[in-house]
Amino acid sequence: MTKTPPLQKMHRGWARPPSRSFPLVPHDDEGSALALRQGQILDDHVLSMELDEGDVGFVRRSSLIYAGGDFRLKTRRIASKTIPVLGIFSGQNLWANRFEAETPTTLVAGRDYHGTVLGMEVKEDEAVWLQPALYLGHRGELDFTVKRVARREFWTLTRVTGEGTVWIKAPGRSFRKALDPETPVVVDTNYVAAVRGDFFADGRVFTRGQYLRSGEAENVKIRGTGDVLIQTEVPITAGGAGGPFGFLLDLFI
Repeated sequence: MTKTPPLQKMHRGWARPPSRSFPLVPHDDEGSALALRQGQILDDHVLSMELDEGDVGFVRRSSLIYAGGDFRLKTRRIASKTIPVLGIFSGQNLWANRFEAETPTTLVAGRDYHGTVLGMEVKEDEAVWLQPALYLGHRGELDFTVKRVARREFWTLTRVTGEGTVWIKAPGRSFRKALDPETPVVVDTNYVAAVRGDFFADGRVFTRGQYLRSGEAENVKIRGTGDVLIQTEVPITAGGAGGPFGFLLDLFI
């Protein structure tokens, strides 16, 4: 009687062969590319930017994973603050590496948390507001400005204007909620990845005691003509100050 090898028993039923769960990467370029595509190693988790000769692309400082090609590199701050005190409380000083390609160049960039890379087109008549901690890169002629965006809640976002595309990496999974001018949606500011279009935000304090004790007043009502992108996990760095700090800053900002 022929015995079934232990390895085949382990693969039978619920288990799958290791070669399917973890693709084997051969030495030849074509086979390696196929294995990596099957494993979806780069699918939605990192930003892959292709630059032709003379093109310029920006990638968040300290997020570069790989760069292939000849290029010129310069580090610069890309976000400006309309009110100096905002930088103290929000830390929204975005720094990026500027890559100017001298030959066709490939850039791969990522962040050290689980999430999905999302690209948003920026138009002259439609700004994008993003949580600065999620910024990953951009292309085009874009301006970044830190602004306070809510009444009765110290919530700041980075306003992106101009013509181009900006990419963020939203923690966890993401979903889109369309905004309505008349009917507001209530969101927690820590879970807002970005807002697109014209909108109005108003802080919503459920109880005054809760607000003063714990600062959990980061709920805002948003209405407008654009949409809001929500992530399912809290970002690495919160985008604003709530609670008593928000109340005190209300007096001066």
